[in-house]
Amino acid sequence: MFRWISIIALFILCSSAYAFKVEPMVAEMRPFGNKAQMSMRIDNTSDKPLTVELFSYSMTMDKYGEETRVAADDELLVIPATAIIKPGRSQSVMIRYLGDPAIAESKAYRVSIKQVQVLRQSEQTAQVGLLFQFNTLINVRPDNTFADLNVESIQQKGNKWIVPVVNSGKSYGRLTNARLNISDGVKSALLKGPQISKHINGTLVLPNSTRYFEMEPLANFNVETVSIDISQD
Repeated sequence: MFRWISIIALFILCSSAYAFKVEPMVAEMRPFGNKAQMSMRIDNTSDKPLTVELFSYSMTMDKYGEETRVAADDELLVIPATAIIKPGRSQSVMIRYLGDPAIAESKAYRVSIKQVQVLRQSEQTAQVGLLFQFNTLINVRPDNTFADLNVESIQQKGNKWIVPVVNSGKSYGRLTNARLNISDGVKSALLKGPQISKHINGTLVLPNSTRYFEMEPLANFNVETVSIDISQD
């Protein structure tokens, strides 16, 4: 299952891997106006020059959380597309939404920041290798759109609960921004924020979609009668 935010390490030249940070990793924009543009910062926290390439993708997700990404340069402008950052310095990146300003529901995008290893002329081989990749998540959400999350019947699969979450709203929803009121008719529990993350891997539900989450069962709760009510914060 894809995570919202993935950090991929391909140790092609691990002895000379660079370190960098990206902020923010998760952001929200509007489809028009001054909030249709944002800034991202890339910090080179190493003592060596850092070369990065940036790519924008539109993102959809199936009911199991698997992502499909399509290049979206015509919808999400990223400047610069390539940057060389000196040791200990930062690079500001401008991101602007260029897509349909009249979208009726939120749209999800990934901006991938890929580290590139460029060998010096003094090196014997002139190779270019991908080292680290940060995939940020950007949701473009129209005003006055909201998530509407509900849980269908819960089932047991192995040692996990399978929790189908339906979002019938026009905005993306995140379980960690909600409260889970859990009851089996005898016992009850309330999970919110970090507590939810301890039991469920993943949080994002795109608008007008269903996502199946695997959940660590609550001790001594009867899965045959358990129900989960989601209330938005």
